[in-house]
Amino acid sequence: MGLSDLAFADLAVEQDPAASRYKRFSDDLRLVSVPETYWGELQALRNQMEAHNSHRFRMVFGGMNLRVQKRDTPYGSVFIARRIASILRKLDDIGLPIPLVQTLRDARMRSGLLLFAGGPGMGKTTLGCALLMDRLERIGGFTWTAENPVEYDLQGSRGNGQCYQEEIDDDTDVQRVFMDTLRSGADTFYIGEIREQSAAKTAGLAAASGMLVISTLHADNPQQAILKMGMLSGFDGLAQCLRGVVTLRIDKEPAGGGDAR
Repeated sequence: MGLSDLAFADLAVEQDPAASRYKRFSDDLRLVSVPETYWGELQALRNQMEAHNSHRFRMVFGGMNLRVQKRDTPYGSVFIARRIASILRKLDDIGLPIPLVQTLRDARMRSGLLLFAGGPGMGKTTLGCALLMDRLERIGGFTWTAENPVEYDLQGSRGNGQCYQEEIDDDTDVQRVFMDTLRSGADTFYIGEIREQSAAKTAGLAAASGMLVISTLHADNPQQAILKMGMLSGFDGLAQCLRGVVTLRIDKEPAGGGDAR
């Protein structure tokens, strides 16, 4: 038995392994203490986390893909690790209604903004990346990404298309990546997550520039997502360039084994 056998979605790794707790599901309020049998491996995980210079990064440990955020507190640093799938699901395997899948695949959707919203761990990034790969394979073109951090390895030739990924250190770097992307013949621009004003404004500008923009943000329903996007971006043309908002909810299944849910 190893840490990879622990059914967790989010894991808080503290200096004292005895204080470390985890959630089985990202929206679960019940925290579970890490059993003592895992403390040695948990300490090894923290040692590797401390070797990273960034506050947001992706790492592989014990066969698990982890997205990690470092939080500094008055009592020491805490690392929050979210377990992500090792293999990206196909769009057909995610469980979306067939009419929605057909709409997302429409080759006539060449510009505008497409948002995937939901709470933490609802599969927003999985769906966004699965759609990117599906459209590249079926439709083609160049895709560039701005991600903090990169979660899935997407770069390379994909059917009729090609994907290039750029990992950024700060969300404000989204604007720089977009300006470079404008000069790179890109057809699709993917922003890993819209968290602040600069990224939101850039998403609106990119969508109004004849490019298809796909991104994610935290919101519980489409109305909240549109309101949040409008507040962050201050973009008057949001209604004209918005192509769709998809809000995700998932059935609760154990995250053990690192499978996407």
